[in-house]
Amino acid sequence: MIGSDNLLFIQQSLHNVLQGQSARGEDCVQSISNEQFISNTNEQITAYVFSKLEILPLTIYRDRAVRSVPREITVQHIGVLNQIIFVDGVEIELLIPYSGESDLWKYQPSTFDFNPPRGIAIADRSNDQIGILKIKLGYTHDEFKSDAVNKEIEGVFKSLDSYLYNVKREIEIHNDQLKNEISRLVCQRRERLGAIQKTSETLILPIEIKEGTPSITELPIEQKVILPLPSKKPSTPEYGISDSIYDSILLVLRHEGISFERTPTTYAVHDEEELRDILLAHLNSYFKGQATGETFRKNGKTDICIEFENRAAFVAECKLWRGNQAVIEAINQLLGYLTWRDVKAALIIFNKDVAGFKQIQDKVLNILREHPNCVRAEFLPGTSEWRMILRSREDAERLITLRVLLFNLYTT
Repeated sequence: MIGSDNLLFIQQSLHNVLQGQSARGEDCVQSISNEQFISNTNEQITAYVFSKLEILPLTIYRDRAVRSVPREITVQHIGVLNQIIFVDGVEIELLIPYSGESDLWKYQPSTFDFNPPRGIAIADRSNDQIGILKIKLGYTHDEFKSDAVNKEIEGVFKSLDSYLYNVKREIEIHNDQLKNEISRLVCQRRERLGAIQKTSETLILPIEIKEGTPSITELPIEQKVILPLPSKKPSTPEYGISDSIYDSILLVLRHEGISFERTPTTYAVHDEEELRDILLAHLNSYFKGQATGETFRKNGKTDICIEFENRAAFVAECKLWRGNQAVIEAINQLLGYLTWRDVKAALIIFNKDVAGFKQIQDKVLNILREHPNCVRAEFLPGTSEWRMILRSREDAERLITLRVLLFNLYTT
C-alpha cells in the first residue's frame, strides 16, 4: 500500500497547546465588565468562561464512513534494487465524518508512535466543529486485492482510534483542570470587587395586606428562572413585587373566581369591564399601597395594575373566552405595557358562552406554547390555571411571569 496523504498529529505538541489555552482563562475572566460580574453568580460566570475555552475532543463516525470508486493512477513503487519507479496502480479514498476541534488533527499527544496515520482534515465552512477526514490509499495492480484492502482499512481505523484515545484522555484532564482554575480565578476577582450583594437586586414595592382582612395562606415560591450572562446591566434600580405578594394576589383572584363559578347566574350578566371592577374592588380590600389607599388601579389600557414611577410592576387583563386568537391578542396586549424587569402579570379569562368547558381547558396549554415569546408554559394540576414565562418584546433578557386563570360562568 502506498499512502499519499499528509501525516496527522505531528505539527505541534498538544501539551503546549493546552497550556496556552489554560493561560487564556485569566484574560477571559478579567475581560468581563464589573457590572456583568456583579449581576451574575460565580457558577454562571465560570460556566460562561469555560464554554468559551473548553476543547472538544475528536470523534470519528465509522458507521457513516464511505469509500470512493477505485480509479487508476500512476503510483510510486520501490523496485528490486530499492530504486523508485512509477507503475500503474489503483487509488481509493476513505471519507470519514468527524466532530470536535478540527485543529486537533495537527497536534501530537504525549503518547504517540513513529507511524502516525495519514490524511487531510477538511472542516465544514460554517462550523469548524465538524468535518470530513480524507484518507487516500494507493496500490499497485498486484497489491489491489479485496482481502488486502480490507485489512489495510482496518489498520487505518486502528491507528486513528489509538491516537484519538490518547488525545481525548489528555483533553479530558485538561478540561477538568481548566474548569477548576476558572472557578478559582472567578472567586479571586469576586473577593477583589467586594461584591457581597448584587446591585441589581430587585427593590420591593411597599405593598401590605390590610389589617383585619381574612388570612391569605402563603404559597410556595416559584423556581427562579436562570438568565444567561447579560450583555449589560440596568443603569437604574429595578422595582417589583415580591413572590409572596404575587402569590397572595393570585390567591385573591382565585378565591373570587371560584366564588363567581359557584353562583354563575349572578355574575354571567356582567361584561368584561364589570367583572374587572368587581375583582379590582376585592383586591383593594385586601391590599394597600404606601402612597394611596388603592394599590390596584385602572389606567385606560390596563385592566388592573400596580404602578410606581409611571411603570407597572403588576398587570392583569380580564377577558371573555373568544377563542384561540383572542388569548394570543391578550398576551400581546400585556407584553405591550412598560414594565420593570421583575414584572409579574395575570390573565383572567371568563367563559360565558361555551358549554364544553373541558374542551376549552384542553386548548389553553397549546395556545400558550405556540406564542412566539413563550419560554415555557405548564399546566398546574388540580386547578384551572397555567404558569407561563415570556420574553419581553423589547429586551430578550427581560422575563415576564404570567399566570393564566380560567373560570367557567356558563349557564343554560
